[in-house]
Amino acid sequence: MKLDPKEQHQQEMYRDARISGDYEKIWQNVDKCAFCELNPKYMVCELDGMVLDVPLFAYIDGHMLIIPRRHVESSKELSRKEWAAVRKLLYIAKKMIKQVHGINGMQLVQKDGRGAQSTVGHLHFHCIPFDGPDLSTWNYRKLTYTPLENARLYKSKVSSLKHLSQKYDAKYKDGKKT
Repeated sequence: MKLDPKEQHQQEMYRDARISGDYEKIWQNVDKCAFCELNPKYMVCELDGMVLDVPLFAYIDGHMLIIPRRHVESSKELSRKEWAAVRKLLYIAKKMIKQVHGINGMQLVQKDGRGAQSTVGHLHFHCIPFDGPDLSTWNYRKLTYTPLENARLYKSKVSSLKHLSQKYDAKYKDGKKT
């Protein structure tokens, strides 16, 4: 596909934004939900209200997103049909990453809730090809609790766990908010 020089420059800016530092400037000036107005030329496929899309600002070649068409902030708002579509699109994404880029592994990063997202509060899933540990650089923090202490803390809240489970069942009957 032949692009005019302006569009070629734009595509190169998208490609290089994460390493050039431009992405930080761009997302801080976004005033609308980029996921509510998906561009069909980047859409790979759509299934039951869920879209498999190529992100403009990819982490690595082959990176794809799964995005609900409707604006939801959390996975708890997805219907059973949408969850089934997510599962199928995850399978498709992993197989396509292998076919197109020759990478067998895939990381899934779920951006759920306004606090977990740098841009907008629109649930999305990153399907990131994984072929080396350099793609998982975390900013680790000094831990307060050992694994056993953490397990004990969570287990001590078993009554809370049961309450939260019942609350979820009452609030999201058949995967739909009541």
